[in-house]
Amino acid sequence: MRHDTASHIFKINLTGVLNATIAHDFPNDFAPCPSLRLLQSRDIRARARRARAIRRSAPLFEMDAVIVKKAIKQSSGSALNHVYRIVWSADLGRFQVVSELARAHGTKSGKGGRKRHAIAAAAIALLAAGSQAAYANGITTVAGTLVTEGTPSSGSNWTWSGSNLTIGSGSISGTSAGVLNSGTIGTLSNAGTIQGTFSGVTNQGGGSIGVLSNTGTISSGGYFGVVNQEALTSLINSGLISAPEAGIFNSGTIDTLTNSGTVEGGFGIYSLGTIKSLNNSNRGTISGGSVGIFEVYSSVGTLTNAGIIEGGTGYGIENESAITSLINSGLIRGGSIGIGIAFSSNHFSLSTIGTLTNSGTIMGGATGINNNGAIGTLSNSGTISGPVDAILINSSGSIGTFVNTGTIAGNIENDSNNALSIAGGTGTTFGTLTGYGGAIGAITSNTDVTFASGHQVLNDNIENGSNTVYNNGTALQVDNIVTISGNYAQASGSALVIGVANGANFSGSESDAGYGRLVVAGDVTLAPGSGIALKSTAGGFQFAAGQRFVVIEDTGGTATYNADTLHYSIDGYTSTVTGESDPVGSDTDLVVDILSASVTAPVSPPGSTPGSASGSQLATAPNARAALGGLFGYQGVSNAQLLALYDATDGALAGGSVSTANQIGKQLSPMQFQAASRASADDEMNIVGAHMDSLRLARADTGSGVATGEAPSDWTGWAQAFGGHSGQNARDDVDGYNANYGGLLLGADRALGERWRVGAAFDYTHTQIDNTGDTEGDSAGIDAYGLIGYASYAGSPWYVNLSGAATYQRFDTTRIVSMTGYNGTANGNFNGRQFALNAEFGWPLVLDDGYTVTPLASLTMSHLNQQSYTESGDGPQLEVGGTNVNSVRSALGARLSKVFSTSYGDLVPTMSLKWLHEFDHAKAVTSASFAGDPTGTGFTTVGMAPVSDLADVSLGVTLLRSDTLSLTARYELQAGGGFVSNVGVLRVQKLF
Repeated sequence: MRHDTASHIFKINLTGVLNATIAHDFPNDFAPCPSLRLLQSRDIRARARRARAIRRSAPLFEMDAVIVKKAIKQSSGSALNHVYRIVWSADLGRFQVVSELARAHGTKSGKGGRKRHAIAAAAIALLAAGSQAAYANGITTVAGTLVTEGTPSSGSNWTWSGSNLTIGSGSISGTSAGVLNSGTIGTLSNAGTIQGTFSGVTNQGGGSIGVLSNTGTISSGGYFGVVNQEALTSLINSGLISAPEAGIFNSGTIDTLTNSGTVEGGFGIYSLGTIKSLNNSNRGTISGGSVGIFEVYSSVGTLTNAGIIEGGTGYGIENESAITSLINSGLIRGGSIGIGIAFSSNHFSLSTIGTLTNSGTIMGGATGINNNGAIGTLSNSGTISGPVDAILINSSGSIGTFVNTGTIAGNIENDSNNALSIAGGTGTTFGTLTGYGGAIGAITSNTDVTFASGHQVLNDNIENGSNTVYNNGTALQVDNIVTISGNYAQASGSALVIGVANGANFSGSESDAGYGRLVVAGDVTLAPGSGIALKSTAGGFQFAAGQRFVVIEDTGGTATYNADTLHYSIDGYTSTVTGESDPVGSDTDLVVDILSASVTAPVSPPGSTPGSASGSQLATAPNARAALGGLFGYQGVSNAQLLALYDATDGALAGGSVSTANQIGKQLSPMQFQAASRASADDEMNIVGAHMDSLRLARADTGSGVATGEAPSDWTGWAQAFGGHSGQNARDDVDGYNANYGGLLLGADRALGERWRVGAAFDYTHTQIDNTGDTEGDSAGIDAYGLIGYASYAGSPWYVNLSGAATYQRFDTTRIVSMTGYNGTANGNFNGRQFALNAEFGWPLVLDDGYTVTPLASLTMSHLNQQSYTESGDGPQLEVGGTNVNSVRSALGARLSKVFSTSYGDLVPTMSLKWLHEFDHAKAVTSASFAGDPTGTGFTTVGMAPVSDLADVSLGVTLLRSDTLSLTARYELQAGGGFVSNVGVLRVQKLF
């Protein structure tokens, strides 16, 4: 066992027998002990119980780890009966061991800090206790742990050359760490498996690693995948790094961390040290059950994300320290908060993000961005959303420069005393401020709200007390009635743009509907030289002479409209428009009158340019906008196919058509067909359940089995053909589809005892999916091969059906991109896997008239994985990342049946009615980039949310031809939320 001061050894519990020499450099009480031998210690453990807060004035931070209270003897035999603890020294800037008799300073923290700091304490404790016990000179495996120190040599599963360690297709495993380094490694390359109880790879004790490259698996069953406490120049992962506590734990320095694979754990990445550059590519996933990336007492230089960073229950990214630059073009998602910037008395200072640039998606189950610290510049051209708040600025929070040219979907809440200022887009680009799900949202602020330079669409009511909303921008557009609780002031050169939808009322009355309006409770001041503009929005409203619009209502303050000095206009029209102040009861309205209006050819405003600055922003469908943004991110000229697609798209969008932008953008996006690919597998589970029901029906009708006391040892062989059709309307700005499928099941089962029956079935299904809407012509063929295991328990009279399925899927896709001057095709071939479990409970009730009513309840859980793939084609081909979709669905209902005797046998018609409810509403998230330039054209698309509720109606008939032969035909309909599924089933069943 070895220890350095840099290794932070602290409390060790000794219980058993271990003879080992300890090389040490302990501070405080351990200093006089040159060589120690441990007695009565079988197991060396250390664990952190809790972390306590540090106040700025406190010199020590107590980690309170497990305490040593056993006899530790020197070589001479004298005993040391001391108790030690680990503490943090603010003066020294490191942990140190002190006597239990020494008094620690500091106060208790709240519960939020304890969980995170306990992980840090566990890392240091377990490294000190567990890993050090395996130290030996050279490179050797002790209890399976690979340790580097001194001059190593090669082993059976690994090769040492110079200072480079290479692990091929084999595996290295250890009771502590798979690879433990305290020396110098130039390059550590892993294409196999490295695993350890505590960590897969650990770099500590003065060790250094130049490059850690993983294309295989690094894992731990207990704590951390990769632990770095020292210097790691470059960590490159395209494989899997996985552990329960954290995929990567860093308390040292990592110069560059690049991920194109998967990093996962309770925390994806947990950093107490320095990461100079962190790059998660469009194929990369950093995932935590709690937090995706957590950094505290640390710093990150540049964090770039083009893939997925997600935290299951907490944060996508939780920053409790400093990030210089965060650039996101992918997805950052948290079960609670997308990005959190914290201020805590535990951490002494304001957490910061210097520059946050988002062209992708930032979303949280509650809040998109929760800012308790300082953001220097927030620039959004993508989407920031949250059902509670899209952006929350707490009392200690601040945003220096805030520019929005994308969409902020959700409330904006400013609880600080800092003024809220938001700049918008330029040219034809408008930023959008709206509520979650497109509803009218709210901007709540303790201070003034300023719309600075640029264009902004405002679909939020503003609640700012008696403060003022300033319109200092080029254009502030409102398409609905928007209220302001305080004052409204519009500067000279600024304009209020009123969006008018097709079908709007335009009598000049406050009861008009269908167009935008400001309703202001305080004072209104429009500076001379400012403007009022009318603009057609949804449906293409036609302006004409005689139309009148109320554009501002002042309901409680003083209205200074300066109506005669304002500039009036209609977007896209040559017009004559006037305005006047109109008293209505206690209100004072600003009403505009159209005297003449004729359509003119559209002219781009000064400063507007085609391409990425305007074309991508024409699209209103999020996926279309994301795909166009990815295409216009191409800056090269070397790929002729991609350049031709770029030029054709740029030209097609030059006319400024929103519908054209949506159509092209959707065609450029990867196909979204996860729900359709699951439909046939769901039906197969239902078919197996119906088969088990028919067996009970046959046995009950023939008087055999449990009812007669027989030992049911008979075998059943059965075959079933089925086919179905499902269709989904467009929803969530994602096109719909039609799917047709057919298949065959072959199964066999037998009775076990009097009540159990078990069996298995093989299934094959082919599904053909054809898109509708803007992506009509896109198609997918899916061949699925699966195994289903099932069992049934017959109670009295209740029963339980259980089944589980594993399905392999092969996808062949065709995607068409068509516009003026361009026609392209992209083809994809890739694999998928689906796993499902189902449990159904039924209680047959026999009525006096011979009918049987069976109340039913079931639960089905499934997981679908579609692997990453690269399309082939003549220009629009994509590199598409893998997708995972989960489903948890319940069913409640009843089945009605009755037996009729005929000359052909007993005929049993059945009818069932069920309500299906989906509990997992997560949308499928797919990362993609154009294959011609995968590094510069990344984007992320989101599929439609699963339908929450479906009605299920099934009609069937079974002919019991004899005691051993039956025929069944069944039809099933599911409908709800624009989804319709029709299934037909024909089954032949033979008992042996």
